[in-house]
Order: sequence, then structure tokens, then C-alpha cells
Amino acid sequence: MDDPAGGDVDKPDDMWVEMKLNLKQLDAFRAVMVAGSTSEAALRLNISQPAVSRSLQNLEESVNYNLFIRKNGRLFPTAEAEFLFSELDQLYDSFDHISHVMKNIRPTGDGHLQILASTPMAQQFLPEAFATFQSTRPNVSISLRIVVKRETKKWLESQQFDIALLSFPIDYPSTQTQDLVSVDARCVVPTGHPLAEKDVIDAEDLEQENFISIVPDTTLRIRVDNAFQSMGVYRQKMLLETQSGASICQMVGAGMGVSVIDPFNAAAFNKLNIAIRPFRPRIRFDYGLVFPLQRQKSKLVGDFANVLKNRASNFFLTDIRGENRR
Repeated sequence: MDDPAGGDVDKPDDMWVEMKLNLKQLDAFRAVMVAGSTSEAALRLNISQPAVSRSLQNLEESVNYNLFIRKNGRLFPTAEAEFLFSELDQLYDSFDHISHVMKNIRPTGDGHLQILASTPMAQQFLPEAFATFQSTRPNVSISLRIVVKRETKKWLESQQFDIALLSFPIDYPSTQTQDLVSVDARCVVPTGHPLAEKDVIDAEDLEQENFISIVPDTTLRIRVDNAFQSMGVYRQKMLLETQSGASICQMVGAGMGVSVIDPFNAAAFNKLNIAIRPFRPRIRFDYGLVFPLQRQKSKLVGDFANVLKNRASNFFLTDIRGENRR
């Protein structure tokens, strides 16, 4: 319609049609990238193959560059297509999350929890907390997404979670935080290793041992390296490194060396052929709960947070040798 001054104004209906067309184009593009052909994409979307082809053509015209190279009746994605496909993940994660929540929110109030967690927290601590929580809330559905440090900012920005369990400190706007637990690093050695006879293992005890390390530029690596440097200890045999605490425990259990890791990973793998001991100097790890400010904290979230706090207070009931958690 026209405005009183004689100029044209945007038509909301037209803008909505355009947005719907764009979403359909993205659906077609994503389906082709996943399925590998327009025919398979058409089956996935339950539309005709020409409709898929038209959507791709319209999308390419909109962005003004080719997303596919067409050769011998086949489509080969360009570098731009690969980049766009990777960037669409967060958008479609949002759609999937909304769809899942809508299916799981029931009038009975059973509901759904979307949980984010760092890898150490997800190994054993969280599964045990889930079991405790669902013993009284059997119809609550739970989604757990494990996030590495480089992904944390993206997820905190998205606000698409109910509660996150992360290493602290967290200094990010639009979130509320609560301290959960502070724990000390543990030294892990193979069962039967002479150091397993010690009540506490010191940094200098590991100077001549095959030391299995986490990869560089991680919080654990930086803190462990600093601890040895502070004691003037130079580890002579740093021949193995890996990306995960789980791998470290597996290697130690196989007799390949010793290490210093966070206590959550150590506890999760204490049934392997490893001995877990306190380590000096102490290396503290702080963990906490993070809540999105843009989502109202429900009673369900509050109840689960209480389970986590109770679980954390009892999780590390260890003797001085670190052998028994309970």
C-alpha cells in the first residue's frame, strides 16, 4: 500500500513470502549437500526433483555465485557451498531444538532439559546425576551436548540451553553463574607401578617417567606445565600427547606412562588398570553452572540444578590415596 506522503512502504506479506522462499532454498541446498544429489534430496524433502533444482538456482541467483559445479549430470559443491553448509549447522540446530522442545513439553509438566557440558563433566558425573534425577522424573527428556572450549562462546551466545556445566571462570554477558565445585588434579599411574605405593605423588617423582600429556594450548596443559615449572621439575620423557583425558587414562591403563589430569576424568576411568593419587603441587579446577539470561529458569531447571549440587558435594568422597570415591 501507499503511505500518506505518497511513498511506498514495505508490504509485510511480501516480506514473509520472500523469507519463506529463502528458507525453502536453504532446505533444498542442505538436503542436496547431505544426500549428494537432487533426486535423493527430493525424496528427503518429499518434493519433486525439478523443485529442488529451481530452489538451488534461485539460491545461487540470490547470492550471486555458484554453489555447485554441474558436470555429467552431477553436482559438485564449490568451496563456497562447503562453507555455507558448515555455517547452516547452528541455524538448523536451533530448528531441531525448537521442534524437540515442542514435542516434549506436555501439560503434565514433565518437560525437557537441554544440557551443555564440558567433556570431563560428561564422562561420569552427569550420567549419574541424570539417573538420580530421572528416578523421580521418569518422563523428563534430556539432551546433552558436549562442548569443547572453542565452541563455548557460540553456545553461550545462542542461549539455546537450560543449564551448562563448564570450567570456571566464565566471564560472558547474558548469563548467570553459580559455583558448583572446586577439585584438585590427580596423578594417574598404572596399577603395580612403584609410585602407586605412595599416598601422594609429587612433581619430582615424575621427572624420569614416561609422561602422557594433553595437547598444547588447553587449560589442563597450561596448568600442569605451570605446576612442574613452579617446582623446577623438567620432565625428561614427554613422548605422548592426546586430545582427551579419556585417552590419557586408556594409555596409562595400558602401561604406556603416567599423567596428571582433572579428577572427573580420573574418576570416570577408575576401573581401568590405573591407580589414582593426589598430586603436589595442588592444581585446582573450578566448575560451575551457567544459566541463560534470556530464558526463564523453570522449576524443572532449578530442581535439576539442586541434584547437580548435591551430587557434586558427594562425588569426591575419597580417602587420602584417592582410591575410593564413595
